[in-house]
Amino acid sequence: MKANLGRFFRRCVEFILALANIVPSLTVIANPLFFIMFLPVGAYAILTWPWIILKDLPDPFHPGESLYWLTYAVKMDGENMLLPSLFEWGIIDLSLLAVGSALFLAAFITWLTNLRRGGELITSGVYRVVRHPQYLGIILLALGVTLRSLRPASLIAWVTLLVGYLILASLEERYLYGVYGGRYEEYSKRAAFILPCLKISFPPWLSPRKPYRYVIFGLIWLLSTITIVVGMRGAVFALRSIHPFIYGLH
Repeated sequence: MKANLGRFFRRCVEFILALANIVPSLTVIANPLFFIMFLPVGAYAILTWPWIILKDLPDPFHPGESLYWLTYAVKMDGENMLLPSLFEWGIIDLSLLAVGSALFLAAFITWLTNLRRGGELITSGVYRVVRHPQYLGIILLALGVTLRSLRPASLIAWVTLLVGYLILASLEERYLYGVYGGRYEEYSKRAAFILPCLKISFPPWLSPRKPYRYVIFGLIWLLSTITIVVGMRGAVFALRSIHPFIYGLH
């Protein structure tokens, strides 16, 4: 019974991941301009997945001193069901994956439906709570995958994705303010920017129309990356000690 339940959950995760991969591809085929929306996802993939092939290479300088943040995995307590282990999903990362996927699909369907009706400003459904639910869904989904991967490189990739969507959302808002004016300003007072229930009134110099917001986003990315690289040195172990076939199965 337990084995069957485990296989069922694995199939659900595989379906969600496949769906998350197919939907962006189909939308880009339907409208090539959509590729802009998925640029941060591409950056995430480039920064995350190729480096796993380096796990069997010796560290060129000192063990754990140079490539650990690219190829090593974070040490986790295998008995903690909330967090993932090397071979198992945890409750938190699996929940983030499921919630992020559901949120993205709900927002995307709402957006497509609105587009068929003329493409007016969307303020209903999940858009009633947050102004950029599609971006939030992708951010949460990617965070679940990041936690599951257990690698500092994936965390750096997720920060890059997060900052990328904050920049895209800000650029989109600059456009929407120009198109809808006061109507969008009123909507922005009712709905949070990208995190539900977190309504922040930014000073004028931090508005999407000003360059300072984007400079701050860049600094956040830089400081976060440095913190991850420097701070996780003592919390990782070499993946080269794990059999590649076993690791690939999970």
